[in-house]
Amino acid sequence: MPELQRGISGLNHYFAGVYRSASAGITSASLTWTEEQARALITDSGTLKRGLELAGPAKWSNLGQTATAAWGECKGSGSKPYQTSIDLTEPAFKCSCPSRVFPCKHGAGLLILLARQPQLFGGTVPPAWLEEWLEKRQQTQEKKTTKAPPKAPAPRQVPPDSLAAPDAEAAPDDTSGAKASQALHKRLARMRQGAAELEEWLLDLVRAGTAVAKSQPRSYWETPAARLVDNQLPGLASVVRELPALCHSGPDWPDQLLTRLGELYLLVGAFQRLDHQTPEAREEILQQIGVNLKKEDLLTRQPTVTDEWQVVGLYTEEEERLTVRRAWLWGRHTGRYALVLEYAFGNQRFATALVHNALYSGELVFYPGLLELRAIPVTLTVLNPAPPDLDPPGQSPAQLLDAYATALARHPWLRQWPATLHDVLPTYLPTDDAWVLHHATEPVALPLRLAPEVGWQLLAASGGQPMRVFGEWNGRTLHVLTYFESTH
Repeated sequence: MPELQRGISGLNHYFAGVYRSASAGITSASLTWTEEQARALITDSGTLKRGLELAGPAKWSNLGQTATAAWGECKGSGSKPYQTSIDLTEPAFKCSCPSRVFPCKHGAGLLILLARQPQLFGGTVPPAWLEEWLEKRQQTQEKKTTKAPPKAPAPRQVPPDSLAAPDAEAAPDDTSGAKASQALHKRLARMRQGAAELEEWLLDLVRAGTAVAKSQPRSYWETPAARLVDNQLPGLASVVRELPALCHSGPDWPDQLLTRLGELYLLVGAFQRLDHQTPEAREEILQQIGVNLKKEDLLTRQPTVTDEWQVVGLYTEEEERLTVRRAWLWGRHTGRYALVLEYAFGNQRFATALVHNALYSGELVFYPGLLELRAIPVTLTVLNPAPPDLDPPGQSPAQLLDAYATALARHPWLRQWPATLHDVLPTYLPTDDAWVLHHATEPVALPLRLAPEVGWQLLAASGGQPMRVFGEWNGRTLHVLTYFESTH
C-alpha cells in the first residue's frame, strides 16, 4: 500500500475533480469506461455482437459527452439516424430505434466506442432530445427521493488513538473523499498491473527474436493492446498497435522495431518508477501512457504565452470519418514552436480555424512536460495584412541533428521535432529511388519522407536554387510541410 499511496501523490492533480459530491450521492465528473467494463455491462450476447459491429467512427455522427452523459446519432436503414444517449451515472440507455432491449445494439455500440475512442466525443452541448430525457429521469429520481423516509445519519467514528473529541455540531461524514481515494487506488493498481504485464510481454518478444515477431498474426499484437486499454493505458496500447506495421516498413525494419520496443520498455519502467521522476517527467510520462489532461485544467494550471503566431505547417490525415490535424505555429517574438493537435469527426469543423502561412495575434497554453511543444489556443486573431519578413530563422542539417539529439536526450519518446532548414536543395537519388535534402556547404544529406510526385514538385518550386523548408524530423526522415520563397 505505501507504493500505491506514493503513486497516487503523483497522479492526484490529474484526477483532481474527477469525483464530485451531489445531492443524491457521488457522481463522477469525468466518468470513464474501459472496453472490458462496457462488454460486461452488455449481458445479451447478440446485442454485444451487433454493438461491436457499430463501435466504429464511420457509423456515427454528432458525438458528444458531458460529465455524466454521452450521445450520438447512428445511421440506420431509414432517412433519419437513431438518436442514442447514455446516462453514465447508472448507466441507463435511451434510443429512438424500435428495439425493446436495453441497451439496444446502438447503445451498446455507443458505449464501446466511448471506451475505445473517447476523443471522438467532441460535442459538449447536449441536444434537446437528450436534455428532455435527462430531465425526466431527474424528476423521477426526485419523486423517489421525496417518498423515501429520511435515513438517520450514522454516528461519527473516531479512531481509537485520536486525541480529538467528536464535534457535536459537525455534519455527518462526507464519504466523497474516501470513495475518490478508493477509486484512485483501484485505477492506479490496474495501471500498474497493465504495465507489469506489458513489460513481461516485451521481454518474451525480445527473447523470441525479431524474426519470430514478423511472422506473428494480428491477434498476437491486438491481445496485449486490448488488455492495456482495459487497464486504462490507451497510450501504451496505441504504441503496441503500431508495432506490426514496423515489421514491414522496409529493409531496416528490425532496427525500427527494436528502437520502438526500447522506447516502450523505457516508458513502462519510467511509469513504474513514477514517484522518483521530476515533476516535468511525471507530467510527460502520464500523457504518454494515455492520461489525458483536460483543457479547463490546462487553462487553470499553465501560464499563457502571448505572441504573434505564424502557421508554418499544416498536416491532416483521415481514418474512417475521423480527421486529425497537426498545425505547427511559430512565435515571432518568443521564437517558440507550438503544435496544435485537433480532431474533427465526419463533417465537423476543427475547433480552431487556422490558415497556412497566416499570422495570428493571441495566446497559447502549452501542455506541461519535458519539452512543452503541444499547445491549445486561448485567443487567436488573424493579422491582416501580415507584416513582411515572416519566415522563422533557419538552421543547417548539422544544426538540426544537434538540436534533435539534445531534445531526444531530454525527451526519449519524442516522435516529431519541428525544424526550419535554410539553403537546402531537394535531390533525387535514382539508385535508391529516394529523395534527400542537400545543404549548400555541408556534406550532411537528410532523407525525405514524401511521395515521389511531391519531391518533383518541391524541386520545381526551388527552381534549382537553395531554398528554405519547414518540416517534422523523426530521427530518420524529414517530412516537409512547407517551403518558403525567401532564402534569408
